[in-house]
Amino acid sequence: MSEALFKSFAIVGAGPHIGIPIVKAFLAIGAPILVVARPTSTNTSALPEDDPNLKVVRADYTSASEVSAILRENKVDVLISTVSFISGGVDVQDVLADAAKEAGVKLFVPSEFGISPPAVGLTHEKHAFAVYAKSIGLPTLRVYNGLFHDFVPWLTALTDTGMLYIVGKGDMPGSFTAISDVAGYVAHILTTQPPSRLLDVEVRIEGQRATLSEISALYKGSVPVVHCDALPTEGVPAADFRTKFQQGFDVGRASSGWNPDTEMDDAESASKDNSLWEGHRWLTIGEVLGL
Repeated sequence: MSEALFKSFAIVGAGPHIGIPIVKAFLAIGAPILVVARPTSTNTSALPEDDPNLKVVRADYTSASEVSAILRENKVDVLISTVSFISGGVDVQDVLADAAKEAGVKLFVPSEFGISPPAVGLTHEKHAFAVYAKSIGLPTLRVYNGLFHDFVPWLTALTDTGMLYIVGKGDMPGSFTAISDVAGYVAHILTTQPPSRLLDVEVRIEGQRATLSEISALYKGSVPVVHCDALPTEGVPAADFRTKFQQGFDVGRASSGWNPDTEMDDAESASKDNSLWEGHRWLTIGEVLGL
């Protein structure tokens, strides 16, 4: 007898970067999804109002009982979180985890969608949440996809300065995946893979493997490329964060195959779970950035 698939899905923190694309990916394959939005959120205006597979409810993310009641009422099997860690939203995930556990949710997909996080450093909150989820017995599915193609101009301060800044040599490869591919992948595996394949699992995907120097060459001289020790701070918000992120490239941290425990990159494992979306053609950086 084949294993029953997950049937009911909900998402919290459906913002424009990855949350809304994930919702649209579910709708594109005809899978129903519940969006749990903050009372004041306007992000849902980007979603189709007349899709029968879409339901939007509003809740206070800081209230585990309120969120739990919604999840239980809608018999949610899988709760996806796309709250932003840059704005401190990942702290909310402990509350969401409590709500999911109380409501009998079978799988929690935390807001990862990047590199494997270390216990200390830029994204330590994500590691801390994984420890917390395990401590309360809540199964998780963590998705590592490297850096979104779309964020390259931001990471290199190109959008701020008109120049592409590379911290260091820029010759170490990292993983890059299009937002639409990550969103489609999440919807695909959650609706096609048996729960036993996804419970307490880390999946690693990669749309394209490239160095920052290779990416800068795609611009074919249309923008100045500057190698530096740190991004300029004037007119560049979060310059220190971006600098530290780029410094991680030099040791392999930007790869989906990065292991924070061994501090090594396993290039072969970076795309090992691409195979769960059999036949899919992954977008290139040039296609997404129009280069």
